[in-house]
Amino acid sequence: MQLKDMGKSLRININIYMDLAKKLGWKNIELVIDKEKTTFNEILSTVKDLKDAIINQLDDYIILINGLNIKLLKGLETEILGDTTIDIFPPAAGGINKH
Repeated sequence: MQLKDMGKSLRININIYMDLAKKLGWKNIELVIDKEKTTFNEILSTVKDLKDAIINQLDDYIILINGLNIKLLKGLETEILGDTTIDIFPPAAGGINKH
């Protein structure tokens, strides 16, 4: 069996949680992008329903790329260079009510 050289591509797994998953009607997707590198912003642009849901409140979400918070990296311009897992957690409310 011979494999064709198809160039570099990225396999991106996006996992979303809680209310965000309910709102969008999915919990995870896998993208294959025919590039050697991309940015989080470019990935968001390919998943329009996700972008529309979070872009105006981006700072309220915890977004991890391979376990690292994008706020500690380059935010939307964080580069993605290899197979990657992106986890997006919506803002959570709650706590203990001490009346």
